[in-house]
Amino acid sequence: MRYNILIIIFFTFSTVYGQDVSKKELNYKPINLEEAVNQLKIIHQDSTKQKIMEMSEDEFLAGAHFGLGMWIRNNWGLWKGQELAKYFNSIGIYHPDDMSGIILTSYYRELHGQDWKIDEQIQYYQDYWKKSNEHFQKLKTDTAYQKMIQEQQDSILEAKLYQKKIEWAKGKKVNGYVEHRCGCLEGLFLRTQIEGTIIEWQDDKLLLQIDKYMDMRKKKRVVKCYNVEDDLILIEHHELFRLKDD
Repeated sequence: MRYNILIIIFFTFSTVYGQDVSKKELNYKPINLEEAVNQLKIIHQDSTKQKIMEMSEDEFLAGAHFGLGMWIRNNWGLWKGQELAKYFNSIGIYHPDDMSGIILTSYYRELHGQDWKIDEQIQYYQDYWKKSNEHFQKLKTDTAYQKMIQEQQDSILEAKLYQKKIEWAKGKKVNGYVEHRCGCLEGLFLRTQIEGTIIEWQDDKLLLQIDKYMDMRKKKRVVKCYNVEDDLILIEHHELFRLKDD
């Protein structure tokens, strides 16, 4: 229910901004955080504010980032380095997503009568970028760190594959896409759809009994590219497949 409310509030312009808001007010570009928060208070209907009051901070921020947040980033010049962006640069914030995040967080807290905790918000984003930059720098220069990250990623992939093997058991029906061109044309995303029944997993590959070629004109090409015998096909890219609904 609350997800639907978020969609209505943050993706429908006429709902977010009141009927009585003038074009001048909508076009006004704040030059600092206090003006930005006050401007949102001006252009939002009381009913919209009430819905925001009923949400948790995390719910509001998650729903607003790609709706209201996008509007803020585009219309208040955060991507173009205009006055509001320069203000944020002066306090150590440089990415437009971070700028709109601080605006939205401060607006939510203002409506709830809470301290904006600006220093804490700034520190959060600065710490994030510091850690991110350190991470990528170590990936370039520290072989031990590279190995550790790779092992972590491999472990995650192995866990996901293990879970998938449990869910995609023998006899399950799937459909998905396979290449219908090979040789020099392989990898050009020339795909056709098939349906099949899972026979077994062979390491990280999926052995299927083909039940149906969705385009029979591509059958001969699929058989050739995958060395299909008796309609048995070994699928490497099973991420292109989905379980069929029972």
